[in-house]
Amino acid sequence: MTEQQARSLRAVLVQGVDSLDDKTISTAPDACRRMRYTGGLIPNGTRINWDGKIKRAAVDLYDREDQDPDHAPNLWEDLEYKDGIRIIPEVITFGKAFSKNELGWRKDLLYRSKVDNNVYTPDQYPQNWETA
Repeated sequence: MTEQQARSLRAVLVQGVDSLDDKTISTAPDACRRMRYTGGLIPNGTRINWDGKIKRAAVDLYDREDQDPDHAPNLWEDLEYKDGIRIIPEVITFGKAFSKNELGWRKDLLYRSKVDNNVYTPDQYPQNWETA
């Protein structure tokens, strides 16, 4: 395989990975791209492999060391799952809001969101959740 063919194949594979949902990609963090510090744009929502964990850009940012997850953690969101179901984090940003009927783990209990765009944990606003 020539270098050009390898680059073309990689571009197709990246497109395929980018089309996977968070639940599916959470099982294969090595399939995600890594930061290369090229200075290029990383669009909001881009997922990367960061030390074996998947991080998602919370805003448009740049592929620079000062904006990587270690140096600018507020620019990134963790994707965390248990048994293929998201773990409800301590702080739910709008980008990580739960949809109506979406399941989530919290303190070893499984909950179902009763509302769309749910940014509250079951502890903060129990009316938005029911045990599943």
